[in-house]
Amino acid sequence: MNVTVQSKTLEVTDALRAFCEKQAQKVNRFGRRISSVNIYIENIKRKKNDPSSASVQYSVKLPGSVVVVKRTAADMYEAVVSATNGIMRQVRKCKEKRITKKRN
Repeated sequence: MNVTVQSKTLEVTDALRAFCEKQAQKVNRFGRRISSVNIYIENIKRKKNDPSSASVQYSVKLPGSVVVVKRTAADMYEAVVSATNGIMRQVRKCKEKRITKKRN
């Protein structure tokens, strides 16, 4: 599984990159067939205490489909965790669909 962390509006520190890669490894539990995970981090310039100032977009490439989840939060780490939970839910859903079709 290839993990890519990108950002346009802020510099990705080593700690943030390591945290994102650690969170992306959780997705690997649900599907061994994942080819790549792209994480796009964006810091939206707004007021200081705005609840949606950090934005994270996950893009997971599965065979035959691409699953995309976008989440916003006040803190960057909180947004990464929220997006990870969302992408895990979507990957699990795709895996269960594949298994159900195979059984029928």
